[in-house]
Amino acid sequence: MPIAMTRPTCGAHDISKNGTTRRGKQNYKCRDCNRQCVEAPQWQPKDKDTRSLVELLLLEKIPLAGIARATHVSDSWLQGDANACYEAVPKAAAVLPKAQGQLKVQMDELWSFVDHKGNQQWVWLAIDADTREIIGCHIGDRSRKSAMA
Repeated sequence: MPIAMTRPTCGAHDISKNGTTRRGKQNYKCRDCNRQCVEAPQWQPKDKDTRSLVELLLLEKIPLAGIARATHVSDSWLQGDANACYEAVPKAAAVLPKAQGQLKVQMDELWSFVDHKGNQQWVWLAIDADTREIIGCHIGDRSRKSAMA
């Protein structure tokens, strides 16, 4: 008995019943492409408006839970979409060559401890005074030798 239904992706009309899904909906199988489909699928892909709104909200650094509530999407879908967006960002930074000559360097230090306060560590940073770029970093004690390194 032929079913009066069209396969959504291939457009074929030669479809037969093929059991039910785990959610109890009637499952159909296309005899042309051997793919399965459901007449009214529960899970639909997100429309372009929702995707673009999510991308804008991600750029605003709004928490994911707030974005999920505002756009009515699931937390798991939003986490997967955010991961895909961040994976698409290029990881390499463009480094421009610096002009030759003397640099004005500013030094800064930061104290911290690891495990207990007796194990003190100092983070030394060398910063270009003109461009504010970090040009050197050293982790050690607070001695002149560490400052020079």
